[in-house]
Amino acid sequence: MSIIKILSDHLVNQIAAGEVVERPASVVKELVENSIDAGASEIIVEIEAGGKVLIRVSDNGHGMSRDDAEKSLLRHATSKIGEESDLWNINTMGFRGEALASIASVSQMILKTKSSSASDVVGTEIVIDGGEVKTIQDCGMKNGTVIEVNNLFFNTPARSNYLKKDSTEQNHIIAWLNTVSFAHPEIAFKFISNGKVVMDLPGGVELQRRLADVFGKSTSDAMLPVFYGGSEFKLEGFIGKPVISRSDSKHQYIFVNKRPISHYLIAFKVKDAFRSLLMEGKKPVFVLNIEIDPSLIDVNVHPRKLEIRFEDESTILKKVYSAVNAALESNDLSPKAYTEASNYMSNKFPDKDELSGFTGGGATGDAAFVGSGFSGFDLNRGRIQGSLDLEENRRSLKAITQVSNSYIVAQNDDGLVLIDQHAAHERVRFFELLDQYESESARKNIQPLLVPQELELMMDEVGTLKDNMEVFVELGFEFEDAPDGELVLYAVPSVLSGEDVNDVMNGVLADISVEKAPSNLQGRKELILHYMSCRSAIKFGQKLSIDEMDGLLDSMEKIDRPYTCPHGRPTMIRLTFDELEKMFGRKG
Repeated sequence: MSIIKILSDHLVNQIAAGEVVERPASVVKELVENSIDAGASEIIVEIEAGGKVLIRVSDNGHGMSRDDAEKSLLRHATSKIGEESDLWNINTMGFRGEALASIASVSQMILKTKSSSASDVVGTEIVIDGGEVKTIQDCGMKNGTVIEVNNLFFNTPARSNYLKKDSTEQNHIIAWLNTVSFAHPEIAFKFISNGKVVMDLPGGVELQRRLADVFGKSTSDAMLPVFYGGSEFKLEGFIGKPVISRSDSKHQYIFVNKRPISHYLIAFKVKDAFRSLLMEGKKPVFVLNIEIDPSLIDVNVHPRKLEIRFEDESTILKKVYSAVNAALESNDLSPKAYTEASNYMSNKFPDKDELSGFTGGGATGDAAFVGSGFSGFDLNRGRIQGSLDLEENRRSLKAITQVSNSYIVAQNDDGLVLIDQHAAHERVRFFELLDQYESESARKNIQPLLVPQELELMMDEVGTLKDNMEVFVELGFEFEDAPDGELVLYAVPSVLSGEDVNDVMNGVLADISVEKAPSNLQGRKELILHYMSCRSAIKFGQKLSIDEMDGLLDSMEKIDRPYTCPHGRPTMIRLTFDELEKMFGRKG
């Protein structure tokens, strides 16, 4: 007797539902994608009890004839592909033709549809119960489709028990609707829960307007346009300034031909372009869409179509990095004190506690370093900012006073700028050291010490120094072994000639010892430069003269990305005259 059985269509559909339909949000996803593929310009999603009791998706797309409506409920019935070659030229959200059959098998579903064809004067209504068609009849309705899913998982109680509380299921639906709305700002989306309108997004708008509608205008204003237009593909979208970075990746949206996907390498390249602009543990916010020839990608590699494969992934990653880097280079990234530290807190995103670190500068941990000397600045050093507009904007900064021996109050044509002196000089010093490291040996600025200095190091610190000797030598440090086994310092980089080198070296080696240092040279170099910049910079609590403050501001004008220290803390906060007038009630 044969033990291999041919499964019934109903059982096959229920198995498929296990992959396609995880929760109410999965149903909404499949139905909304069908509406998009049907050319809808308006989509309404209604739910009750988090989608467990009712999910209704209505659209004004081109609808279906009676014959097509009946076929749409069959497994692997689709209008989107017809032969094998079509799999390599997919321009639609769906293509497998299994969603409706799978959803119908685990719910009580009503499908109403009317084709926009002139030959169809009435619509079609089909009632399905657990995958079994009960009735098919004519109905009166406008062009488009309405699909009503009642009592999801009513016939699979184990799946129903897996669902979370109503508010959690609703939040999953909202998150997905937000995502798909960014890919299609031309479509109007409305979401109604238990009779209450939760979301109402107008259609026919640009992406930035859609971002403002979802996240609030303050957050939208803190996002920068990104664009790349090449022969291979086109990239466009927005990246958030560092001030709206998040501790999670929930607000990183990647689309390929308007299809939402998950791609950790693209997300990594975006974050890599920010480099030291982000605080530790923070991730950038972005919404990016890649338009590419469908024949150059494979979308049929994931059960829920969340992943794709690129034919030339390395080129995509390089161009994403370049485009994001160019956007960051050409924009002012400094936070605005009034708008970006106040209005964000009242918007849906980011959360209030996520912005607390941007309102008070970088006092934490710096007070212990009071007392180190302040050396002058070489204005010819540092990485030159590529944007002339930004350079002119910063060049007008003039120091007014110092607050608490820690913050510089400066003014330019736009208003006031508050500068964290330690974070700002740390950024300047980082680029000074980086230029020194990357200079040819004959051009390095090295200062020989009049009296060689024996370093006062513990045995483990000596070991740490020798493990990283290549980096220190490239920076311009010159060491020799003393007879007693100690290390003697004969020369230092010129930018550190006015510092207590023993103190700087001890601090840097202590920092390295508690951090898991990268194994590659590039990673160790950046880590050491970060720590050395921090240890040798102007200290928090150090009194400066007006000339010294102006010297720091001038140096900031000459470097690339002066808006954060190497650890990602903001170096400056802006408060425009317009914002001051609003705060004092002079402007509405």
